[in-house]
Amino acid sequence: MKRTGMIVGVALALAACGGSQGGGATGGSAGGTGGTGGGAASGGTGGESNSGGGGGTSSIGGSGGVTASGGSGGDTSVGGSGGSTSTGGAADGGAGSGGTDGGAPDAPPAAGCSAPGAICWDFETGALPTGWTPYRNEFNGTLLVDGTRPYNGSRYSLHAKDLMGNVEGKDGGPKKTMKFNLPSTFGPTLWGRAFIYVDPARPMSHAGLFNARYPRPGAAAGMSTTISTLDWYEVASSAMNYVSIYHPPEPPGTPEWVQTSDTPLVLGHWACMEWLFDAKNGDAAEAADPRVWIDGTEIVWSNTFVSPSTATRPTHEKATTFTVLEAGVYLYQGLSTATNWWIDDLGVSPQRIGCN
Repeated sequence: MKRTGMIVGVALALAACGGSQGGGATGGSAGGTGGTGGGAASGGTGGESNSGGGGGTSSIGGSGGVTASGGSGGDTSVGGSGGSTSTGGAADGGAGSGGTDGGAPDAPPAAGCSAPGAICWDFETGALPTGWTPYRNEFNGTLLVDGTRPYNGSRYSLHAKDLMGNVEGKDGGPKKTMKFNLPSTFGPTLWGRAFIYVDPARPMSHAGLFNARYPRPGAAAGMSTTISTLDWYEVASSAMNYVSIYHPPEPPGTPEWVQTSDTPLVLGHWACMEWLFDAKNGDAAEAADPRVWIDGTEIVWSNTFVSPSTATRPTHEKATTFTVLEAGVYLYQGLSTATNWWIDDLGVSPQRIGCN
């Protein structure tokens, strides 16, 4: 892709997402790796579990795979078949590896998240919420729940800590994420909301934050959470501005439909991000393009394009229901300076949740 001005940087960063992902990722689009990416510890019994303690932390990643330590008692392991409780989420979460059907059942909304059908996580147990399982785990850094920068007087938040790795600008960057199987009745319209804090640097790399996936029409029974069969929407940043992307299944995840903005990634203070993935889109022939709001103001997409540039725009398949949610930070190019991201009060709903 050859473009002038800012679009050059954006296009190069996004185009590079389709190559080798370093640390063992498989294939890829601007949105991610397949089910075997890097050294991710997915499924299984979720590594070690140490209950008790005085409200410690629960983490994904680091150099030792997956650990889950502390909390205030109870079972804080991650990656199994779902525990007995969750922070505003759903009890008895879905299958650990994401390879089988079986979303989480409906659960009542958490405090501060009153939209009908909402599922929310405030991380106030000090541990990774039940039902979330480790997914991407490449290069340096850790995904954990800690008290270093909670939002709005709370005690804890999700922390993508000290993400760094590979050569600046080279394909393959640090990725630390978790995924969650949504209730089977969630529906084809997904509103998301999260508060995000970034420090100290805004990476030029394509940095994915949240995505949601759904089966294509006519998908085989029992495949509703199999990543390699699912279309998906993504919200991210690239070249220090907000972007959104529509992907076909990965691998390869391309060709992808990219929307870029001139709205810079908020740095050094909390920002409320909202997103709308409308895969029903009324009577339209295709699912809608993703929409994103920052602190209540909708982002205007200044440029749209297909990546790779030689491809045709992918068909936006319509959906019956979203089935898989991913959260964390996943960078597709190397980063030589450690960056930290905090996420708090994450929620999804068939209706808008709002920032208040």
